[in-house]
Amino acid sequence: MTVPTTITPEEYRSHWEPEGWQLLIIGPTSSWRQDWKEWESIRDIVQNALDEAEAYSWGYDSQGLWIADQGKGLQVADLLLGPPKLKPPHARGRFGEGMKIAALALLRLGYGVRVDTVGKEIMMVFLQQKTNGSAETLAAIWKPDGAKVGTRFHILDYFGDAFEDRFAVNLPRKHLLHEGPSPLAEPMRRFNQLLESPPGRIYARDIYLRDIDSPWSYNLWGFEMAPDRHGPKDEDDLWADMGRLWCTCTRVDLLERFLGRVTCPPPERSAEERVNMSSWDMGREPVTGRDYSRFVEEQRPAWQEAWNRAAGSDAVIRTRDRLDGTVQHLGYRSITVTHLVMDTLAQAITTDQDLVRESQERLREVQIVPDERLTLRQLAHLKLARDICGLLFHPIPAVHAALIPPASDRVRTAGLYSRSLREIYIALEQLEHARTVVDTLIHEMAHHSSGAEDGDPLHNAEMTRVAAKVVEATARGQFDELLAEAIW
Repeated sequence: MTVPTTITPEEYRSHWEPEGWQLLIIGPTSSWRQDWKEWESIRDIVQNALDEAEAYSWGYDSQGLWIADQGKGLQVADLLLGPPKLKPPHARGRFGEGMKIAALALLRLGYGVRVDTVGKEIMMVFLQQKTNGSAETLAAIWKPDGAKVGTRFHILDYFGDAFEDRFAVNLPRKHLLHEGPSPLAEPMRRFNQLLESPPGRIYARDIYLRDIDSPWSYNLWGFEMAPDRHGPKDEDDLWADMGRLWCTCTRVDLLERFLGRVTCPPPERSAEERVNMSSWDMGREPVTGRDYSRFVEEQRPAWQEAWNRAAGSDAVIRTRDRLDGTVQHLGYRSITVTHLVMDTLAQAITTDQDLVRESQERLREVQIVPDERLTLRQLAHLKLARDICGLLFHPIPAVHAALIPPASDRVRTAGLYSRSLREIYIALEQLEHARTVVDTLIHEMAHHSSGAEDGDPLHNAEMTRVAAKVVEATARGQFDELLAEAIW
């Protein structure tokens, strides 16, 4: 039987109606959706099959490409456009018009369209009608017959690409690197997927959406599509869904590569720069009720190891530029990450604020060493420090010898200035030589007079000024008596 692409009302009445075919006028004219071509049409036919049966099959016969599913079949009412009857949130296509528009585009491209479904055979056609000129309106002619189960969509005279690599359900399982729960859990739990091959794609609910600059592909379920399926309804939702996937990842090798792509500036341009791991935007995983950001916190060891590999064990996340100097003084480096991932990553990776806070906690354990426990040498050097301080900085009430714990696990602490007590502490081992005592004293007095932190340009400048005053006083002979007892 020859399948037409266009019929007139007269042809229908004279040929098709007598053979039991019924006519259904669907509505759009042949000029509708001019941008749809073979890919968009096949995409929506497969989408419909996946929504029906979670799988589809395809192949070619002598007539062209066929796409089939094992679902419950189409009803005639399913062919109507009318007011959209939205599918549930878990469905791939929600607006119920893609299959009809697919048929329209295929007809416009010159292919015949036949559908064999449960209990009926359908041919999609343009109905040519006379108006002030003529118009071709999408229609269907159908009659009882068809398949016993499922739906088989035939694109007649089409032997081109079936685009099978654009449907994630066709990708080999070995290409799946990681999957994590999406926000969709009813009527079945859906998992976002990170794919190794082909790289550089986003699949939305198993179906190709667009190319991206990435070594990976993503199959995402947690954002709503725009009605034309050319993109997400809200672009930000796509990147938050990508963030959900990375939050649930536990493979150190993958996390290492990901972290390398969210540092600023990244080694190369990457789609991952836009990943959104904000707890507010990602929300909660529906089955456990946990914030997606909690997955990162719970997998702290994996994220820390990945960070050490990607940035170095001496790196912390930068949250405030003004802490860079202090971080460097503590033996670490500050690394910037994209702002949309920073807060969540900070739950597992040390930040500059964490480092400074930990250092402050360590230094609270300082222990003053009474003068009577010092050696004569140490006491002589301490008196020199007190004399310099008393001469040049009268507001400082005391200079102590002390046991000072390391400020970090990478540096020891030579001295300490207490902002609350306005006192200076010099580490016991520094008191063995006058040179180290004076160096330490100048450093701590500069904290007192400038109010600045380690590494701050203001503190550095103040150390130079304080040192100059010490040199001037020494040149005038103001410390000669104590210097006679000093060991440099």
